[in-house]
Amino acid sequence: MLYGACYYPEHREAHRWEEDLLLMQQAGINALRIGEFAWKLFEPHEGKFDFSWLDEFLQLSDRYAIRLVLCPPMRTIPAWLIEKDSSMKIVTQEGHELEYASRYSFCINHPLLRLKAQQLAIAMGTRYGKHQGVIGWHLDNEIGDEPDCHCSVCSQKWRQWLENKYREIETLNSAWGTVFWGQQYDHFEKIPTPRVTKADFNPAFIQAWRQFRSDCNVEAVQLLAEAVRSQQHDSTQYITTNNQMLWNNRTDYYEMAKQLDITGTNYYPPYGDRCRTLELGLAVNRSLKNAPFHVYELRNESHAILGAESNSPAPGELERLTLHTIANGADGVFYFPWKRFPFGCEQNHGAITDYDGKPTRTYEECRAIGERLQRLAPVIDGSNVASDIAVLYDFPSRWHVEIPSDWTGNNKLYIQHINKLYHSVRKLGFNCDAVGRSGDFAKYKLILVPMLPIVDDELVIKLQQYTAAGGVIVFHPLSGIKNSDACFYKERLHPGIIQLLGSKTLETATSGPQSPVHFRWQERLYQCEMLHELIQTEMAHIVGTFADQWFEGYPAVTVQPFGEGESWFITTFAEEDFYKDFLHYICNEIGISPLLGIAPPDHVEVTMRQSADGTAFIFVLNGSSQLTEMTINRPMADIWNSEKESDHISLKPYGVKILVKHRNN
Repeated sequence: MLYGACYYPEHREAHRWEEDLLLMQQAGINALRIGEFAWKLFEPHEGKFDFSWLDEFLQLSDRYAIRLVLCPPMRTIPAWLIEKDSSMKIVTQEGHELEYASRYSFCINHPLLRLKAQQLAIAMGTRYGKHQGVIGWHLDNEIGDEPDCHCSVCSQKWRQWLENKYREIETLNSAWGTVFWGQQYDHFEKIPTPRVTKADFNPAFIQAWRQFRSDCNVEAVQLLAEAVRSQQHDSTQYITTNNQMLWNNRTDYYEMAKQLDITGTNYYPPYGDRCRTLELGLAVNRSLKNAPFHVYELRNESHAILGAESNSPAPGELERLTLHTIANGADGVFYFPWKRFPFGCEQNHGAITDYDGKPTRTYEECRAIGERLQRLAPVIDGSNVASDIAVLYDFPSRWHVEIPSDWTGNNKLYIQHINKLYHSVRKLGFNCDAVGRSGDFAKYKLILVPMLPIVDDELVIKLQQYTAAGGVIVFHPLSGIKNSDACFYKERLHPGIIQLLGSKTLETATSGPQSPVHFRWQERLYQCEMLHELIQTEMAHIVGTFADQWFEGYPAVTVQPFGEGESWFITTFAEEDFYKDFLHYICNEIGISPLLGIAPPDHVEVTMRQSADGTAFIFVLNGSSQLTEMTINRPMADIWNSEKESDHISLKPYGVKILVKHRNN
C-alpha cells in the first residue's frame, strides 16, 4: 500500500528537501507524486533537458525509503514553447483565445504540443525507466480539465473523426436527421464545431462532439503512455493518471483505463455531515479496471476560503476520510499537497505542513494514520471491495442527459438519481459497485439502472442475457429510448427493451415541485417527481400504480420474469424512502444480506473488502461528531485499534474500526 503526498521540490530550496523528507518518513510516508508542473525545469530550453535537480532529489528520497511516482507533464507548457507557436492556445466556443497566464489553456490536439510532450516523456522514461526509486508514471494531471477547444486543429480533426465514423456525408445526414431545420450538409469539410449559435444544436451533433472530445483525451493519455513504455524497462513501474470523479464528464474513463495499469482519481469530499456525498466516485473508479485504485489527491487540512462550509476537519476526520478511501478500494492514498503554497493560485489550499514547512495540526493525525497503516497494509494486501449490487454508470447516457438546453430540463438529473440509488443501497448496509456498459454484469445479483437513454443492439442483448441468466435488473424512465446518435427509436423504446420490460411507453407526463405526484406500492404511498412514463403492459405484472393526477391508475411499478431472472420497471423518479423500502424487499427476496446483518445507524458507513481466501475486512466508520453505538451479529476482532469487539460496539466521534470475519466464521 502506498501512503504518500504530492510534493513539489521545485518550490522548495534544495537544502530544505531533507528536512521535508525526514518529516515524511516519521509520518510513514513511502511515496510521492512529483513533476506535473515542472516542464520548464525538465527542459529549460528547447531540446536541452536538465534532470540534475531530480537526480539529486531521488538520491535523497531513496535514502529515506520514499519512492517516486513521476509525472511527465503535457498541458502546463514552458514559455519558450508558446513563444515558438502561439497557435496551440485553446479557442473557446465564444472564439476567445485563452491566455498563457493560467494552466490547461493549450490544445491537446496540437501536433507541436504533442510532439514536445512525447519527447519529454521519452527522455524521462529513458533516464528513469530502470531507476529503483521510481515506482510509477503518472501521466500529466487531470486530463480533460479544460474547456473544449475549437481551434483550426480541432476543427479539422473533428471533421476527419466524423468522416472516419460515417464514411459518407449522406450517412451522417440520415443518422443525425439533419433534414430537421433544413441543415443537411454537403461535405464533411463544412461541418463546424459547436460554437456559440442562436438556438440549440442537434442532440446528435452534441452527442458526437462529446464522444469526439472524450476520444481526444483518451488519445492524449495513450500518446504519453506509449512514450513512457517505449523506454520503460522495469515492468514493476506502473502507468496511471488521475481522473475527476464525479463532476467532470468530459472523458469516458472506462476507455481511458484501457491505457493504464492502475487507475487513479482525486477526492475532495466535504467534511462534516456531508462527508459521503462524493462516495460514488470511488465505486466508479474501482470499476474502471475492476481492481483497487489510487487516490492521487486527497484533501486534508481546511482551505482558507472565506465562508466555506463543510471545509474544516475536526480532530479524527482525516483518519476517517483516509480509511474511507481505503475501505472503498484504494491501495494508494496521496495527500494534496504536502506543503502549503506561499505563492500562486492555490495559496489557500490546506496541506500537511505549513508555508514554512513546519507541521500543521493535520500532520500529527497523518503520522498516527501512517503508523497504523504499516501494520494494516500487509494484512489487507490483495483484498478488494466485493459487491452483489451495482449501479449502471454510463458515459454516453450521461452526456446526453447533461446537454445544456431548455428542452433537457434538469440536466443534473443523471448524477442526482444515480447517487440516490447508490446511497440508498449503502445506507441499508450493503456494498455497492458501479459498472459500465462494457463491464461484467454477471458478477452481480442486482443491477440498478438510473436511466439509460443511449442503447444499441449490443448493449440491449447484454442486458437481456444478464437477466435471462438469473440477474435482477431495475429500470427507470429514459432507459432504452435512443440510439447512439441520440435519435428516438420509433416505438419510443428499443424493441429489445420492450421485450425485457414487457411493456410499451404510450406517452410521458412531467410535473414540477408545485404539483406533487404520488404512487402506491405494497399498500404505502410514495412521492415521485419530474417525469412519469405512462405505459401499457403486455407481459409485465403491475405491482404499483400512480395514486393521483389525471394518470391515476397507470402502472408505476412493474415486474416481468425474464428467463431465470426478473426485470423491474419503476416508471417514475421516486423519493428516497421508496428506495429504502424497495431495496430492503428485493434484496431479501434474492438473498442479499447487509454486511453486518443490519442497516447501520445514520452517519455510519459499513464497507467490506474481501481477500481471495474469503477473509472479510469490514470497515465501520463514524461520520458523526457524536459517540455512536450499534449492535452487530457476532463478536469480531478490530484490527485497526487492536481490540476484541463484543456484539455491541461504540464508535467515538469520527472513529474507525476494521472488523475481521473469516470464511468459516
